[in-house]
Amino acid sequence: MPEAPVQEIRVEPDHFDVVTTDVVLVAQLESTFALCLYDAVLESGALIHLRVGPPGRVQEPDLTDTTLSTDLLLLDRCFIELRKVEPRAQHWQAKVVGQVQDSPGARERFDGVQSFLGAFLSDTNVKLVSCDTHVDHVQLLRFRPAMGHVRSEPLAAQRLRG
Repeated sequence: MPEAPVQEIRVEPDHFDVVTTDVVLVAQLESTFALCLYDAVLESGALIHLRVGPPGRVQEPDLTDTTLSTDLLLLDRCFIELRKVEPRAQHWQAKVVGQVQDSPGARERFDGVQSFLGAFLSDTNVKLVSCDTHVDHVQLLRFRPAMGHVRSEPLAAQRLRG
């Protein structure tokens, strides 16, 4: 008997979703990061979808206080929600996947956000398991927190199969 398909939940940029059941969180990565959080023992997890910069201004290499404070607020809100819905979780892990355009300034800005995420995870005692960066091709990311599985592939490949 075939398994029933797992429900998919789409997470838009500058948003997050916290789950406690077996679902797949989906994000389209286009000059954005997906921070995939999960507990190594329990089924809980979250996907935080962060922009690399303000829409239309990704080419500017400098990160502003506004960008970083907005990201920090989103991260804090997500972690508060995670700890509220799963207070027993003690083995938090993270996988980061990002997509950046290969253009002047975009890579520097992207690296800055990636460093910021690494420092945040270290401060919150979350183990960073992997960090992948894709250049040029928009990615479709699927994250299944209950299994800790992250899969990302070019969006064009998805359309050809669909």
